[in-house]
Amino acid sequence: MAAPFEVKVHDVHIADHEELAFEVETNLYRPKANESVNANVFQTRLELGYGLTKNSEMGINFYLSNYNGGNYFNGGKLSYLFAPSRDEGEFLNYGLKLEVNYINDIDGVQNNFYEITPIIALQHKSWRFTFNPSIDIAISNDKKTTFSPSAKVAYSLNNRAAVGLEYYVDNLPFDGSSGIHQQPNAAYLVTDYKYKKSSFNVGVGRGVATSTDAWVLKLIAALAFN
Repeated sequence: MAAPFEVKVHDVHIADHEELAFEVETNLYRPKANESVNANVFQTRLELGYGLTKNSEMGINFYLSNYNGGNYFNGGKLSYLFAPSRDEGEFLNYGLKLEVNYINDIDGVQNNFYEITPIIALQHKSWRFTFNPSIDIAISNDKKTTFSPSAKVAYSLNNRAAVGLEYYVDNLPFDGSSGIHQQPNAAYLVTDYKYKKSSFNVGVGRGVATSTDAWVLKLIAALAFN
């Protein structure tokens, strides 16, 4: 099982109105029980976002990978994020992200799907809880609509740094044909750091179900140049 190209719990952060924002995500892992990939896999996600309005952003992503001595293009996605509540000083922030994904995983599995991700974030003093109850709607006829929730709990050490825990569950079928422990689950310890308008997320995680990869190192850098 390949690690996702995007290992991220979405919050209500968007590009400023009529400004560009850049995000780079990388992760490193070694697949388990994969005869076609016998080395570490280095994956990269490149995102360019543009602030359509004060409360919305359009984005385009590209997925790349390096393994077995070769470089590969693995697809991408288009996204739209609407975040009418973005003041992190408030108790409740919320938004909605819509995506169209085309992904060719390193294990040869092609996934084309729409993703609908509500964003719910609660702030209480130094604690922030973020929940993404994502729904994936397969474009191909042979696959079903699935539920892929993720959540994050973070504690702010100061106005720049925070530590937290992220948890991801993928592809839970709505018909109950398989349980949560039969699908990919992963937990990550992370640290977040802000510098001016840029932010960084560094984490290490592992699968907690038998079908997932053992360990993944990840880095996300959201860069603002204005």
